Amino acid sequence: MRYIVLLALIIGVYGCSTKETALRTYTINPQIDIDKQSSTIYSTKSIKIAYPTSIKGIVSRRMTYSYNDLEVGTYNNARWSVSNGKLLMNSYIKALDKSHLFGAVIEYTSLAETNYLLESEVYEFYHKIRGKVSLSIVSVKFNFIAMDTNRLIKSKKFSYQIPTATLNAQGYVEATNIAVKKMTLEMIEWLGRGE
Repeated sequence: MRYIVLLALIIGVYGCSTKETALRTYTINPQIDIDKQSSTIYSTKSIKIAYPTSIKGIVSRRMTYSYNDLEVGTYNNARWSVSNGKLLMNSYIKALDKSHLFGAVIEYTSLAETNYLLESEVYEFYHKIRGKVSLSIVSVKFNFIAMDTNRLIKSKKFSYQIPTATLNAQGYVEATNIAVKKMTLEMIEWLGRGE
């Protein structure tokens, strides 16, 4: 009987003291300073920002990492606040709106007709870890389309490998924000050059 009571006491004490890693939720919110464009060829035009797509199926709330070229995993204790596609789209809309490159910047769910459409295809969006080397990998292709004719005006792929400060999700998120900031600024410059 003493052994049963002792065993129950041990299980009770150790069972209550196990630690579980809390789930951390992250966002993409690069602080982008953009000079307002005074006059552009698109200042009287509108653009709709399409929801990002991916042929690899990596547009989700899951944060992915890779230790080699043949395996991909997802963090158990970290995720995006909403899908990374929504976070990217929000970054594009906010930055284009600040730039005043277009007269109006509209989200894809709007029924409003626009002059242009900006599509984005996510090729890579993950945390790459190879030994002590840790990188945020971001690769996105943009398609700029005239809505009146559905003609592809131009297309460009932007790719970044940003070193992370740490090997964990926090370091990955910080580096990803840097990559998204660079990509967004370069995308706006690319769009501003016209056809």
